[in-house]
Amino acid sequence: MPPRLPERYRLNVRLGSDGDVEEWLATDEQLERPVLIRFPGPAGTPDRMDGFLKGVRAAAATSHQHVQKVFAAGEFHGSAFAVAEWDGAVTVADRLKVGETIPVAEYLPNAAGLADGLSAFHANGGIHGAIDAAAIHFSAAHPARLAGFGRIPTTSTQEEDTVALAHVLRTAITGSDNPWVLPSQVAEGLPGSVDEALTAAAAGSLDAAGLAAALRAIPFSPRQEPRVAWSPRGLFAFAAIVVAIVVLAALGLRLDIDPDSPFLYPAASSEREPTSPTTTIPIVEAPVDQSVAATAIAYDPLGDGAENNDDAEAVLDGDRGTSWQTERYPGPLPDTKAGVGLVLTADGPISAIEISGSRDTRYMLAWATEPQPTYDGWQPAGSGTLLTGITRHQVPTAEGAWLIWLTHLPEQSDGTFAAEIWSVSLIP
Repeated sequence: MPPRLPERYRLNVRLGSDGDVEEWLATDEQLERPVLIRFPGPAGTPDRMDGFLKGVRAAAATSHQHVQKVFAAGEFHGSAFAVAEWDGAVTVADRLKVGETIPVAEYLPNAAGLADGLSAFHANGGIHGAIDAAAIHFSAAHPARLAGFGRIPTTSTQEEDTVALAHVLRTAITGSDNPWVLPSQVAEGLPGSVDEALTAAAAGSLDAAGLAAALRAIPFSPRQEPRVAWSPRGLFAFAAIVVAIVVLAALGLRLDIDPDSPFLYPAASSEREPTSPTTTIPIVEAPVDQSVAATAIAYDPLGDGAENNDDAEAVLDGDRGTSWQTERYPGPLPDTKAGVGLVLTADGPISAIEISGSRDTRYMLAWATEPQPTYDGWQPAGSGTLLTGITRHQVPTAEGAWLIWLTHLPEQSDGTFAAEIWSVSLIP
């Protein structure tokens, strides 16, 4: 049972537990915004409550874009609680479970930012004591953030916090817990100085501020496809060639050609039989993935349970002219609720999901053996942003139900926010 909380907070969905800390998605009804509520379990002792609040209050005193904001904390009817911003609650640990690391292009800014955020937290007297991949939130809509404040500590010094962060930052880019696997070995484009900075911090030679400075000083530019630069002379020559081709083509249409002329090569054969105008060449199409039969329903556990339900099956008919649309929201979706989406139940195991829909729609994928009544029953299986065309996701091969959970809707011309999903294919 959750503890009694101040009346302004309405608990919506239990997200799960972070060690002995319960986490709930809730609504701050005074400010009309989603928040994350954290509190120790019912077995917590007074000392445990004090330890929880000590870490949380140091976070509340820290204002940094790479540290999760804590809006309120305290004791209420004998239980400690903390109210933090809702940032999607997707952790680096969640991403690693489905084989996703931090993208190379986003790694250094987030790694340096996390180290700088930890330094700011330390400057306020904080000791996290339990930094691991599950304590770093990294969703599509926000920079990576240090979170998990108030956990049962496994270490007791700021130096150990920095060592732990260095280990997480290495794992977040390599995908491996092996300390001998270095970022520059597996992430194309990252220089060896990244390895040196993380190794020094893991050995205790750098504090959080020193690690941030070392990472920030590393030059890095994501590799881009080279562009062809046209000089004025090159453009003129190209234009001249095009004009010559057009002139020759026009002349060719007006000339009578002697098929026996020796100037034509190869010479036309008078013995060649004309091709019948009805002759057709059979086209053999390359084999394509066949999607698994499925059913689709709209999914709105954080709202009124209805989200254009009658149109959900349209995403499976293969016709781009039919679609499922979200409702139109007056502001960005996170201001109203954490997400909304579609649940697809497949008739067999699948290994990939293809989605097409409104550009700039951000989403998460999740799986369960059967549709879940609340969001916390799903297992993360990936995330992304819809672009032009079809977006394909490889997922762990499994049979059951799949959730496409929309977390960010593009703004429409009338100032509202909504998304449209044109088609979804579940690939075996």
